Amino acid sequence: MFKRIIIPILLIITVSFTSCTEIIYSGKDNSIKNTNKKNTIKVDKSKLEKSIKLSPYYKKIKLRNGYKKLKTEAEKRVYNAIIAHCTDFTDKKESKNSKNYKLDSFTLAKLSISERQIAKAVFAVFQDNPQFFWLDEPYSYSYGGSSLTLKLYANMTSAQYKKKYKQLNAVINRILAGMKPSMSEFERELYLHDYLVKNCKYLEKDLDDKDSYTIYGCLVNQNAVCMGYTAAFQLLLSYVGINSITVTGSNTAAGHIWNAVKIEGDWYYTDVTWDDTEDFFMYDNFNITTKQLKRTHKIVPKISAFSGDELFEKDGTIKNFNLMIPKCTADKYNYYKYRGYILKNLFNNNMAESLAESARAKKRYFYIYVDPESLDYNTVYKTLFNSELFAFSEYIKSANSILGYSALKSSVSVTKKKYLNTITVLLKYY
Repeated sequence: MFKRIIIPILLIITVSFTSCTEIIYSGKDNSIKNTNKKNTIKVDKSKLEKSIKLSPYYKKIKLRNGYKKLKTEAEKRVYNAIIAHCTDFTDKKESKNSKNYKLDSFTLAKLSISERQIAKAVFAVFQDNPQFFWLDEPYSYSYGGSSLTLKLYANMTSAQYKKKYKQLNAVINRILAGMKPSMSEFERELYLHDYLVKNCKYLEKDLDDKDSYTIYGCLVNQNAVCMGYTAAFQLLLSYVGINSITVTGSNTAAGHIWNAVKIEGDWYYTDVTWDDTEDFFMYDNFNITTKQLKRTHKIVPKISAFSGDELFEKDGTIKNFNLMIPKCTADKYNYYKYRGYILKNLFNNNMAESLAESARAKKRYFYIYVDPESLDYNTVYKTLFNSELFAFSEYIKSANSILGYSALKSSVSVTKKKYLNTITVLLKYY
């Protein structure tokens, strides 16, 4: 009898199942086989993947962060088997009322593994393969004798899969075609971040739409929830040579998921979903540190923090977990620090020249990054924008003088974010 499990990838959904049971096998036979080959509608995903026109400037990387966290050969066997059989469609529903379709089951012979390890291996597959937009999160397994049989599920038929894959690849090709040569890792990340923010809309209604949790929903339908944003960001980054993972947790209201991105050797957190807001706050979650992230996000523990029994709630529901939680301490490539004006001295600086440069480019926003090692944030804000002092108006006058004409108005709108050390100024023009 198959036991139905839902791994907690979609943090909104939790389904209960019976308590963890140890599954013990022994032997050396590593064969993997389909249990019902005659039912399989095999789709060769490699042919579809080849229609992606990779950038000639950047080398694609294979995401393996989840796989590297698997400690046992048994976990790796389950992982590799899922990869091998993830397109074994049957186009048959589990029942008349079911919303998903069965993939053909497959069997791993002579295996020693626990329910916890199976969940870990399945999670790792989802962690490393954001392109698996057709897979639904439930999986089933049965065991007996010396074999473990797994059954996966799809949220579409094989025909729908092929059609959607072609549509998806067409969009990805258009995105990659916009990549310029010699872009730094920061510039590549920024390009993809901005594309998603500007071309996808957060889906607040119809949360039963399966596509909205996937790269297809984000890139083709241009409607997604946080999981769709993060999966699309992760996949696109891999195509231009940037390593990233998804990190699960919660925000102030509900379960949430975002990315950790490795730029020039250091990890940073980027939450594209939260950056999809009005322009004023578009980069508040771009390459931030763990300390900054934790002001608004909560990270759930790694699976290693839970013992075998602790991973499961009393009602059998599996707890949310991460396989990897990077420590993000670098701030060099934080958007505001890297692209903004770094203020280290209140009065002996070249802020007027920088404002004039922004005016020439007709930029809407002027970002001030207050160097925390040199200046007190509150003192800077009061000096520049206090209604009595308003020193920033003097910088605007100086900027207009540099330009030789009145371009900038002295009245501005300001947003301060002390925890980010930033002051965002909305520039107004004559």
